[in-house]
Amino acid sequence: MARGASPAPVFSAREASQERRLGAMKRLATGMLILMAGVFAASHIYLPLLPWLAWVEAFAEAAMVGALADWFAVTALFRHPLGLPIPHTAIIPRRKDELGENLARFVRENFLISQALEPRLASLDAAGRTGAWLAKAHNARRVSADAGAFLEWLLATMDSEALRDFLRENLHLELRQLQVTPLVGRILDLLTRSNRHQALMDLAVRVARQHLDENRVLIRIRIDEKSPWWMPGFVDQEIFDKIVTEVEALLEAIGSDPEHEARQRFNEGVQTFIESLKNDPDTIARGEEIKNELLDHPVVQQYLASLWQHVSDFILRQASEPESVLRQRFESGLMSFGEALKYDPELRAQINQWLNDAILRIVRNYQEEIASVISETVRSWDSDVTARRVELAVGRDLQFIRINGTIVGGIAGLAIYALSRMF
Repeated sequence: MARGASPAPVFSAREASQERRLGAMKRLATGMLILMAGVFAASHIYLPLLPWLAWVEAFAEAAMVGALADWFAVTALFRHPLGLPIPHTAIIPRRKDELGENLARFVRENFLISQALEPRLASLDAAGRTGAWLAKAHNARRVSADAGAFLEWLLATMDSEALRDFLRENLHLELRQLQVTPLVGRILDLLTRSNRHQALMDLAVRVARQHLDENRVLIRIRIDEKSPWWMPGFVDQEIFDKIVTEVEALLEAIGSDPEHEARQRFNEGVQTFIESLKNDPDTIARGEEIKNELLDHPVVQQYLASLWQHVSDFILRQASEPESVLRQRFESGLMSFGEALKYDPELRAQINQWLNDAILRIVRNYQEEIASVISETVRSWDSDVTARRVELAVGRDLQFIRINGTIVGGIAGLAIYALSRMF
């Protein structure tokens, strides 16, 4: 069993059916070999009496050679023929970990890179979608309710008059002086306690699934390039199907399992990112640049002014009332911001750029950890079980190689015998 292998899984009903079909094809191929051996023996015995049996003997002899050669080639893919440790046999069990490393490297070098992610993130238009979502009244109402509950708690301990004066006279100035990046880090620290950031992982899984579907041909080409020259093309196809199926299963597992190892690694990455927001000078400086660009944007200035000019007299008293002016204004502001995101390309581009930069930074910093999930998962598979499952998937077709080898070998033997008689 491979190092670190997990217990051998129980084969499914589908695999049991594949087992039966594979067994039938093996018996047919082996039966043809035995039949050719019998024909060869019989023709050799009766050759002195029936000289024309020389043709039959030549066919049967070459057919046996072809059958044995193809039996060896097919068996060598999955195990050592006759249990003998012949070099360059048991290829799939022996190279399982290497295949996993190659797949992880391929994902890391072709999926977890800026050139691959940037077009996908740009096409997603997260800011535009957020704007469209916020522009809907029922969504803005939900956000307003959550904000009202938070403000009710926050402002209950504060002097509302002093707060109103501060918001009215000093908001813009204080925002410029305030380092928002560490503040964002602290806010994210609070938000991640409820695992809301896992929505980004869900997005990444969806993007990966779509990217995998769009690059199947490229993956197939890479497998062809890495395979031995003598391996049949349809074996590469079946290996490709197996690998892609397992990757799809991995993505499905990540998407459906909130406790998946990849999500745990993502949690660690997010926490590191939050720490950089709070403490890394370069990250803080970049955040200040983005903040100032947004504050200088006319739409943002208009939004801030319209949002806060009416809330100072109602902020504490009405925070808990669903139909209060505060809640209605805040809801209206959210919808206005959503409309701005929908219809202002410059604002939408700035926010999209910030989101894209954040996602790309996480991927760049933790692409090795993300890709290692694939290689470690493949490494954890039991070598014998993996080889057996690949054999169940492609073995029935491989038995046709044995059958065809028997027939083609016999025909070749006849041709050689005929040429020997002619010359």
